[in-house]
Amino acid sequence: MHPLQGVEGWENSDARFETGFKQQIVGEIESGLLSVSAASRKYQISGSVIDRWRWQARQGALQTPPSARERTLERENRELKEKLAELYLENGQLKKLGDWLRRHKSVNTSVIAVQSLVPQSKGSKS
Repeated sequence: MHPLQGVEGWENSDARFETGFKQQIVGEIESGLLSVSAASRKYQISGSVIDRWRWQARQGALQTPPSARERTLERENRELKEKLAELYLENGQLKKLGDWLRRHKSVNTSVIAVQSLVPQSKGSKS
C-alpha cells in the first residue's frame, strides 16, 4: 500500500494525482516551505515528477479543468451574447426601416397636401 493512499488528492488508480494536490505541492516548494527533495521524501513522489509539475505550473498547464456547472454557464453566456448580437442588428434594421417609413410618409403627405390645396370647380370632371 502506498503511504499516501487515503490522503486527499491521492487517486489509487494508475498512481495519478488530482490537480489540486499537485498545486499544493508546487505551492509548498515555490513558497519556500519545502525543497523539491524534501517534498519528494515527504510525499514519496519522484523529484522529476515534481519538477514536471513545477514546469507545468509555470506554463499555466497545471490548472483545474472547469466544472460541469462552469462549462454550462460558459455555454449559456456564449449563447446569450450571440442572441444579444442578433437583437442588436435587428434593432438597427428596425430603426432604419422606421426612418425610411417616416421619410416616405412625409413625401406622400406632402403630395396629398398639395393636391388638396388645388381648388376644383364643382362642375369639373377629374
